[in-house]
Amino acid sequence: MLFYTLFFLYNYFVNSIDCMVKQIHIAQGLTPASMMISWITKDDCYSNVVYGTNPLFLDNYEYGDSLSYNYTYSVNEPEFYQSEFIHHVQLNDLKSETKYYYTCGDFVNGFRSNLTYFVTLPEVGNNVPIIFGVIGDIGQSEYSLSTLEHLSSYKKINMILHAGDLSYADCKQYLWDSYGNMIEYVAKNIPWMVGAGNHEIEFNSTDKKKLYTAFESRYRMPFVSKAEFGDILIESSINPHTNLPYCTPSVFQSEYNYGNSFYSFSNGLTHIIFLNPYSNTNKSSIQYNWLLNNLRAIDRTITPWVIIIMHCPWYSSNVNHYGDKQTVLMRESMEDLLYEHNVNIVLSGHVHAYERTYPVYRNMTNKNGIVYITIGNGGNLEGLDNKYYEQPSWSAFRNGTNYGHGILSIINREKLVWTWYRNEDKKFIFRDEVILCNSIFGNTNC
Repeated sequence: MLFYTLFFLYNYFVNSIDCMVKQIHIAQGLTPASMMISWITKDDCYSNVVYGTNPLFLDNYEYGDSLSYNYTYSVNEPEFYQSEFIHHVQLNDLKSETKYYYTCGDFVNGFRSNLTYFVTLPEVGNNVPIIFGVIGDIGQSEYSLSTLEHLSSYKKINMILHAGDLSYADCKQYLWDSYGNMIEYVAKNIPWMVGAGNHEIEFNSTDKKKLYTAFESRYRMPFVSKAEFGDILIESSINPHTNLPYCTPSVFQSEYNYGNSFYSFSNGLTHIIFLNPYSNTNKSSIQYNWLLNNLRAIDRTITPWVIIIMHCPWYSSNVNHYGDKQTVLMRESMEDLLYEHNVNIVLSGHVHAYERTYPVYRNMTNKNGIVYITIGNGGNLEGLDNKYYEQPSWSAFRNGTNYGHGILSIINREKLVWTWYRNEDKKFIFRDEVILCNSIFGNTNC
């Protein structure tokens, strides 16, 4: 009798646990030798991944950790949200340029995802071409879906670089879940690297320093150390309808260091750096000195291309967000640093439009300058920014009437190709394209 009672209780307990895998997304680690697998379950379940190069025999196993966060943002009545459980498992010692099949879930209780796969990028220093999909400000709309369809149909993309403003949850935490479900069919197969935009700030409770809760919990980029939060340096303005700080202020800055705030990684011929305009950027800041040391440590004989992604554009002739305080301060502190270290291209969002500059430095075209791309037209519901000032001499091409995305193709050590596509076009017909020669080689004909 005792045996049957225990058997009944065991089955009741197991069957009452909901460990169904949802919202899978992946991100590369510091090099192509590692990959982070992340997903969500309703209940607190085990975090297991099995993987291998043979879909019929997954001979590698790894486990990780899970967490749940709580969130309160008061408008009239405090709205409390408890997230489901977010799982992160890092796979290590992977071979480069290799297709790995995997399944994730709680294997103890019999829950696992369908078999899926990812392909690792070329080993650091390898001359193999790489293709990056580039987006910003995607949100959740019919235009977002169009962007995803274009990215998923372009089969050659190795990685997605997202210049901030992800879900546009704007403190409504359930929208992070619908966003995770929306992107899963792309994000479970292609490494998707994300940066902090203002729509990731999200004030949590009455504690002004409790920020970026969902962003830090749901994503795990290749960080230097865990996130550290401190003083607010530029206060958010107050929303007159709620008498509270705006949930996702466009003009704002605080101490938010490490974690997903700023980080770097490498693959093939590229070294990629994500920066955060909404964290302290002055010359005595942690972010500035981390960036200085990071740039000094790059071996351009191994990774000759240096790419920076940050949310707020330094060079934009659009009326919207023109001269945002944190953007101006960041550029004043860091532009010389990027120029002196021969950064090749900077990709940004924030402005819901597209603009490409000529190589530029201190508001003047300069053959040794940096090309700045604004690609904030990924699809969000706020609409497009179609009003511009008179076109400056450094502005090469701009469009504020179409949603779209970019493709950054690393061809070899000396040449990359940037193309911008509108979502309206059913076929891949670029609307803007430029070939960049790597300035470190002093060659303008690549």
